Amino acid sequence: MAITIIEVPIISEAIRRLGAPVSALVRVGGLLMTCGMPPINHRTGALVSGDIDVQARAALDALSYTLTFAGSSLAQVAKTTIFITDAGLMPAVNVVYRTYFPNGFPARSFVAVKPWTAPFDLEIECIAEA
Repeated sequence: MAITIIEVPIISEAIRRLGAPVSALVRVGGLLMTCGMPPINHRTGALVSGDIDVQARAALDALSYTLTFAGSSLAQVAKTTIFITDAGLMPAVNVVYRTYFPNGFPARSFVAVKPWTAPFDLEIECIAEA
């Protein structure tokens, strides 16, 4: 099965500026897989700072934009993984997350990680139907 890298102009460039050797989005068969999406402004590519709900919205907006670019949407998401630097922030993320998946939730993993050197507190990745 062939893997196709999909360049999402603003998002891919923003992730490259973070120094990550990663593709923002790939297609494998009928699936789309994203990298861990940091809180990036999907219009400008700038990192979004603020409290965890602001960061979660920015990451989910960037995820939505990336999927839409490839002809999919959040409604096609089968699985998400949320990486977060403080598990105590999970309830606030859940409040935001519910608003992005109003018609049912995809399978999800929530992983607490050690704080990283990047200036944000979470990343969200997903697998979606193409």
